[in-house]
Amino acid sequence: LGDVKLMDDELSGSASATKNLIIVGGSCVNTAASALLNNAGCGSSWTAATGAGAGDWIIQTSANPWASSKIATLVAGWEQADTANAATYLTTQNPLTTVGHKLTGTTGTAATVVTQ
Repeated sequence: LGDVKLMDDELSGSASATKNLIIVGGSCVNTAASALLNNAGCGSSWTAATGAGAGDWIIQTSANPWASSKIATLVAGWEQADTANAATYLTTQNPLTTVGHKLTGTTGTAATVVTQ
């Protein structure tokens, strides 16, 4: 595949936007994540959009807003360490990533299925 990493500000208008995506980082630091969460921002706005607060992480899959026939999986946490735990869970546990599926976890890598 080569180097398929893009920064959030490079996604709009990129051919990669029309692919299945894994978006890493919360809506406070990642505009692509914010787009997935109806323009959520930081703190309470992120909690309202995700149901996750301090010490929590999510892995949530939805339709790709740039290509509705594709998916976008958000891997994010309240803080950087929580996002790292979400990424660890994604890469070691092979969770379901179909539209509407959401996992939540805490500062450990344990997860709870929220929706399927």
